[in-house]
Amino acid sequence: MVNRNSKMTTKKKIAIAAGILIIIAVAVIWFHNRTASFESLPEAEHADVTNASGDFSEQSQLYFEYIGTYLKDRSGRAGDHDNAQQWIVSELEKAGYDSSQITLQDIPDCYGKNIILRVEGKDPSKMIIAGAHYDGDGVGDNGSGTALLLATARGLQKQKLPVTTVFVFFDEEESGLFGSEAFADSLTKKEAKSTIYMINIDAIGFGDYCNLYSGIADEDNGEVTQLEAYDYACDIARTQGLNVYGPEDLDGYYAKHGKGPKLDPKGLFTNPWTPANPAPENTVDESLHYYSPMTIPASDHVPFMERGIPYLYFEATNWYMKSNNDDIAYIGYTDVGDESVGDGGIIMNTEYDTLETMAEYYPGRSLEHFRLYSPLLTELIMKPMQ
Repeated sequence: MVNRNSKMTTKKKIAIAAGILIIIAVAVIWFHNRTASFESLPEAEHADVTNASGDFSEQSQLYFEYIGTYLKDRSGRAGDHDNAQQWIVSELEKAGYDSSQITLQDIPDCYGKNIILRVEGKDPSKMIIAGAHYDGDGVGDNGSGTALLLATARGLQKQKLPVTTVFVFFDEEESGLFGSEAFADSLTKKEAKSTIYMINIDAIGFGDYCNLYSGIADEDNGEVTQLEAYDYACDIARTQGLNVYGPEDLDGYYAKHGKGPKLDPKGLFTNPWTPANPAPENTVDESLHYYSPMTIPASDHVPFMERGIPYLYFEATNWYMKSNNDDIAYIGYTDVGDESVGDGGIIMNTEYDTLETMAEYYPGRSLEHFRLYSPLLTELIMKPMQ
């Protein structure tokens, strides 16, 4: 008589082995399809930057449209995340950078990886960090920042940079700033001290006002200090023909007019709220101290700010809107003043953060914003603060 238990054990072993083979086969097919998907992507268009003079806005717009068309969902393991990662690395290598200059940095307890391009400068004792997060599912947040950073790295490839410059495409921003935390934590004390400033580029495509933020708040009274980088960037902006609306210009404007200033395609704005003229409603803990020209602690500049590293932050949004959510009133989370667009004026982190929304409501706005920010970013890299 055949041992029944032995027979059942054999069947189970066969079933388990078959299951493992199926899993392996599915994994191989999945990996192949992911790789094939990237390989099947069309080539990105490249603008002529021979005489760009530091203005890489045309290339930024091409990358912006490419991301919004072919790399829409860059979140976690899903969608186009891995393709976006490979595409960024591929574009850097096509621009002429050596693979030895590019590092994929692991992020603790996360799936994602930071993409780091390190370019040695004439003075290697000083450093600039320029970063933008590439994860997410919006073309504005943050396909726009990714596009500008990538176009700038490509445009400056043949230039000898004055100081060592690190271009970082952060991952895992949307899940909790984990990518920028990992990079900031990886800096040695010497590197942190040698960093002239960190430049963060996030969601610059849609918002009504192009903003520049900076500074560190005193924990006791909220006074914003360490504004040398902000003042320097504003001086550069003025030499480039931009109209700078700083804290002193915006202080009390809303209290007097009940609305924000007139939109200005050549205007560089900032957070308008000050201790004398705070936001109409306090929707953020006062202990956070986000007075002008700072912003709320919700992007990749935060880990650097917490380490005392000077930072500059580019973002386009609208600080003068309550929108349809009392919890985020007047904190710059609402992108546009027209509440019929997006989710009550909110574009970022909604289904409306697409090229289609841009084309329907704000045609030409993204290129307009790139034309403002691109020369400013280039000069901050090529002529760093002393």
